[in-house]
Amino acid sequence: MKGSLNPIYINSTIQVLEKRCLVLLSEVYNVIKSKNLISVDWVEEDISKELINCLKSNRNRIAWKIRVEPEHRLYKADNLSASKSPRIDFCFSTWTDTEWEFFAEAKNLVESDCDTNRMGKNGKISINANSLCKRYIRTGIDNILSGKYPSNGCLIGYILQGKAENIISALNSCLYNLNRESERLNQQSFGLIDFESCYISTHNSPSLMKHLMFDFTSNTV
Repeated sequence: MKGSLNPIYINSTIQVLEKRCLVLLSEVYNVIKSKNLISVDWVEEDISKELINCLKSNRNRIAWKIRVEPEHRLYKADNLSASKSPRIDFCFSTWTDTEWEFFAEAKNLVESDCDTNRMGKNGKISINANSLCKRYIRTGIDNILSGKYPSNGCLIGYILQGKAENIISALNSCLYNLNRESERLNQQSFGLIDFESCYISTHNSPSLMKHLMFDFTSNTV
């Protein structure tokens, strides 16, 4: 049909944008980690803010002309009011003859239950490790599978305490308990420089989901 884009061109463009976004995320993660800023006291939004600010000055992002928007509202042709539409943590976009997008959603993760220095109504706020694993699945993986979040994206785990491999095991145990063992996370190289904590999970639709685990535990006192 006149004016339509070649599927091969579409796939190659999406793949290039995805790879570049994964490169950008791994680059700014390494920069933030080297600053020794992040601890178990940090909430997700504040960690994402650090990454966004670092992305703004990233030379590759500027050279590739990729725009990044935090807390992007996902509007759809539905009956939801604008204020009820879901948000996703990162929206990357670029233009050729059309607009292309890639998304990322981040979740805090810890290996074991721990206390923070953040104060709540009843004193210091505690973190439950199992609850965070279940939340990663329920509001991360499942939001993509349900279509609430776009499938052209990835999930990011902000690891604030414990070992990454043990947290992956805990996530896979949660999936097993939900009779979803086939969806377990498996480590796989994404071809990123100086970043190896990459995982994929297999589902019906989308068939593959990418996961990046940003380990900030060495900065935790």
